[in-house]
Amino acid sequence: MDDIFNKYIPLLWRGIDPKYQITENEVKTWVLSFYTMLNRFSDLPYEKVENGLSLLKHQRVNTREHFIKIDAVSDKLAFIARGLFRVYYITDDGSEKILVFRGSGYMLSAFSAFLENKVSWFGIQALEESDLLYITFEDYKKQVQKDPFWQIINARYIEMLFIEKEKRERELLSDNAETRYKHFLKKYPGFETRIKQYHIASYLGISPVALSRIRNKRKS
Repeated sequence: MDDIFNKYIPLLWRGIDPKYQITENEVKTWVLSFYTMLNRFSDLPYEKVENGLSLLKHQRVNTREHFIKIDAVSDKLAFIARGLFRVYYITDDGSEKILVFRGSGYMLSAFSAFLENKVSWFGIQALEESDLLYITFEDYKKQVQKDPFWQIINARYIEMLFIEKEKRERELLSDNAETRYKHFLKKYPGFETRIKQYHIASYLGISPVALSRIRNKRKS
């Protein structure tokens, strides 16, 4: 396995714009994290690791920039090597509602839009400077169409998204605000100090004032 990493990590690193001042060791850490993430879906055969690494590219997304904008075409499936994002939509009255947060070590995509060949109904915005390793959906689709291994990865990724969506809906329908806040702290350890209060409130479905009351109550 080391020979594959030694082959593709320098290639990926050399393809990154030097202005970002990213070291080869940083890229190695990111790739190893990507490999670990994929192994959570399925054990990786030797040759499949090589196929995946050969398709990866780098993208820097600055704070407040979008990976995917609302009503835009989704053309990439990304792995968050470093950073933090919010996935959100806009209601009929113009207010923003946050569906989920995504941090380092997780996948990032408008996957439903890709599957349906439609524009994305939600946006994905960086909350801090972030680095992504991505594959184009076109390359991803080719891998899934021809390779049973990637079909397994695809099915388990969809399964993960479905389970996450179901749990999120259950929380919003069944739990009170204080319980939802406890779930947020458990699901996203360390995010509380990285995310603005109004974004957390939006995720919880409450006002910033209500969130402040919950926090003060927990401190007392």
